[in-house]
Amino acid sequence: MKVKVQVVTITDDGQETIKDIACVERHDLTPETFGLSLAEGKAVLQALQEVVVEWQMHTYLQQQRTCPHCGKARGSKGVHHPVFRTVFGTLPVDSPRLYHCPCQPHTTTSFSPLATLLPERTTPDLLYLETKWAALMSYGLTVKLLQDVLPLDEPLEAVTIRNHVLTVAQRLEDGLGDEQWSFIFVSCCIMRDTAYLYDALGRRLYLTPKEGEAFLRTALGHDRPVRTFCSVLY
Repeated sequence: MKVKVQVVTITDDGQETIKDIACVERHDLTPETFGLSLAEGKAVLQALQEVVVEWQMHTYLQQQRTCPHCGKARGSKGVHHPVFRTVFGTLPVDSPRLYHCPCQPHTTTSFSPLATLLPERTTPDLLYLETKWAALMSYGLTVKLLQDVLPLDEPLEAVTIRNHVLTVAQRLEDGLGDEQWSFIFVSCCIMRDTAYLYDALGRRLYLTPKEGEAFLRTALGHDRPVRTFCSVLY
């Protein structure tokens, strides 16, 4: 038995294009041949992603070739070939650089539409998975997990995951603005003759009362008041 997977793309004017993206052959039913294998599923998703991205890029770039203000065609300065990382594969694309139309003032003479649209060259879905899994395990294990379940052709480095996590974290912190300090939670207990706090592993670290208060003021900022959730006297 053969199962052929095809993609049919339909333009706005009704024209259809059919493209074969995969062919799965099966003979005897065994546990190993039951349904799609992991490798076959990854190959189908990557091939489908390539078709979808190709049509999206073509449509978007055609829209960018004319000036939205006067309608004149923008001249081409050249083409470079960046690589965009998605959940379903790493895709090389042709990214043209276009001249700005002189009908409007600009700080540069040319621009890249794709670089403006996707400056990080990584889709939000992939950044989400990298950040979520990196919060639960080490960067190295995150790389292995991503490579096991996603169709990633190019090798992924732990430092890439780390940089992406830091970028997302900085973006979230910048979005908080002046409210950043209110989201800092410190598990710290200050008593009359001693103080202690818990580290990331849950271990208790003993301090003097003055050291505990100094730690809280440093964590929250010297210009912020030290606030407590409860006080217990005994």
